[in-house]
Amino acid sequence: MRQLINALLEYKNTLLYIGLLFLSIIFLNQRSFYHQSVFSNLSLSISSRMNFFNDGIYNYFNLVKINQQLSAENEKLKVLELAQYEGMELKTEVFESFSFKVTKARIIKNSYNKTRNYIIIDKGEADGVKTDMGVITNDGIIGVINQTTEDFSSVLSLLHRDLKINASFRKNGAYGSLSWQSNHPKKMKLDDISTLNPVFIGDTIVTGGMSDYFPYGIPIGKISKVERPEYEGYYDIEVELFGNLTQKEFVYIIENKNLDQIKKLDRDESQ
Repeated sequence: MRQLINALLEYKNTLLYIGLLFLSIIFLNQRSFYHQSVFSNLSLSISSRMNFFNDGIYNYFNLVKINQQLSAENEKLKVLELAQYEGMELKTEVFESFSFKVTKARIIKNSYNKTRNYIIIDKGEADGVKTDMGVITNDGIIGVINQTTEDFSSVLSLLHRDLKINASFRKNGAYGSLSWQSNHPKKMKLDDISTLNPVFIGDTIVTGGMSDYFPYGIPIGKISKVERPEYEGYYDIEVELFGNLTQKEFVYIIENKNLDQIKKLDRDESQ
């Protein structure tokens, strides 16, 4: 105990400096938006690299399995049916024809047991990834790019209570807002569907195409529960996702190559 006390006395100035520095960092993070952004990017970079290192050790002993799974994912993506567009059935290989670029990535961290979940992937600014890009898998959507560093990106998961996705019925085009209610990882809520539209259990829900994130027609899930309130004009609808977001390893980032033109028109119309 005496040695511990002597050590504390000997290094009291250093310990005091470290303590004040730590308090200053906390104060700056709470009071300054600029420093919040700097600390957030630094945290994302450190966390990403640590997860990437740990994941690399694990994957070293699982290279054969990973390569087989990647090949299977690519094959499924090639035959994924997106939607009916002007009477033609679209598939993923024609994304390029409709002004969307696809980039493959691997998940190195995935949370799904919180109310606001996120995913970290191994592609970043050096790979052309930017915020607000959509992220999909072979059987549905994953989320939206929220933050980037040079080599990594953070994705707002579909299992994030603040994320809302424009979704529609494949059969008639009626559209609404899809969100997660923090309950089951495969259950979503679809709002703003008028009772004027016929809705049945098993109806397929796809992306609505009215956002910057996703093109029209990417499969999302199917209606698993529907209620029609007596004195309201909108259904209470539950959607069961096609994909299982708790078991994903590979994803595809979608870049809308016409996004700048669309945003310019939005700005002009709002003036």
